[in-house]
Amino acid sequence: MPQQRLLFTLPITPGYHTWVHHQGTMTACTRLAVWLNEGGTLWLKSDSPAGKSHLLRALQEEYPQLARLQVQATLSALEQVAAWLETAENHAVWSIDLPAQALPTHTAIALFHLIERAKEKAHPLLISWRCSDHELAPPELASRMRMMEQVQIKAPESDEDLHSVLKAVAHQLHWDVPDKLIKVMLSHLARDLDSQISALRLLEAASQTERARMTQAWVREKLNI
Repeated sequence: MPQQRLLFTLPITPGYHTWVHHQGTMTACTRLAVWLNEGGTLWLKSDSPAGKSHLLRALQEEYPQLARLQVQATLSALEQVAAWLETAENHAVWSIDLPAQALPTHTAIALFHLIERAKEKAHPLLISWRCSDHELAPPELASRMRMMEQVQIKAPESDEDLHSVLKAVAHQLHWDVPDKLIKVMLSHLARDLDSQISALRLLEAASQTERARMTQAWVREKLNI
């Protein structure tokens, strides 16, 4: 009989131990471990959604000295830089999680100044950004990004890796999703992290609302497969 879920909500705490390592992450994680000790400026990138934001949240849980900065789209370049520096003021190590693709001009200018300030103050800086080379602008920022060491993280490719990641995400949601339901998702949906996690979150929300048994038929109905 499928396991029934408890009807209360626990806080989601994405610790580093819940971030799943697989073949596509090994080199990147080794380099980040060195960066946390030796400093410098790194560009963490990927060609597709690969769990970079999750990794930064998890690292922040393990390393309170890590500042995790984010973009506030309504701020001007000067206001954004000031907000970032205020957030990072009492942290020894800085990281910034950027939205994918090209940035608005004012945000790109703010990022350029953040890089310069990190160098001036000798603060380690990790930039997590899925952006191709031809999307880098303005020229000042493009030149800084191209000079950085680039650390590539790859999305999980095998079904085994995808299965492990989905189980970990479900665990964060305090949901013990049966393996057979993940098998249905991997068999009928696109085998990329973005599609699979979106589907998992849809199922999790539906299960809370409906309090239904998590059968294969129910999963197929909710995902229209």
